[in-house]
Amino acid sequence: MKIKNHRQIVEMLFKEWDLGKQASHAKGKTCAWIYWFEILSEAEEIIIEKENGNILGICGYSKWNSKKHRIRKKIYQLLKWLLIHSFLIKNREAIIKYDNDYRYLPKELENYFDGEIAILIVDKQHRGKKIGKKLLNEVFKMAADDGMKNIQILSDESCNYKFYENLGCTKIYETLIPNGEPDKCGKITSEKGFIYEKKLSI
Repeated sequence: MKIKNHRQIVEMLFKEWDLGKQASHAKGKTCAWIYWFEILSEAEEIIIEKENGNILGICGYSKWNSKKHRIRKKIYQLLKWLLIHSFLIKNREAIIKYDNDYRYLPKELENYFDGEIAILIVDKQHRGKKIGKKLLNEVFKMAADDGMKNIQILSDESCNYKFYENLGCTKIYETLIPNGEPDKCGKITSEKGFIYEKKLSI
């Protein structure tokens, strides 16, 4: 992927979510880069929707216990680690806590799924055009072709989680995230987190 594409994606992430920036007192778009490197370190495949060279949206999936792309994944894991431990993050514990708070898969579901949707985001200026639906359905097909039978989607109140229900996904778990995304006034509050299941036909 070209560096221009990486930058466009990070810009989308930066505009959409705080991603621990406020709590960790991170500089610039550091938290968005950390989050993107995490996605790249876990994702099996990522697809991009473009128009005139501009990225409109991206979607990808992860597959548990996959042996593909191991070198690429390790490189992005290292880049994430280096950023977290750099001078760009003033409160390292806060960014680690933010990351852990959004890992709310309960033990009883740890071995239930074959993988998860690693990322789905559509540029704010291009929403309402069914880009997200198109991307997600393509990724569902890719995951099914990859031998996966079901896939999890982690979502929360900062996202349009009802969107998944309209695509045949079933909510199977709900919890409270203690330190969620800041509200419109910048206050960090708790928010509900959800886990959806999509059964894939092979």
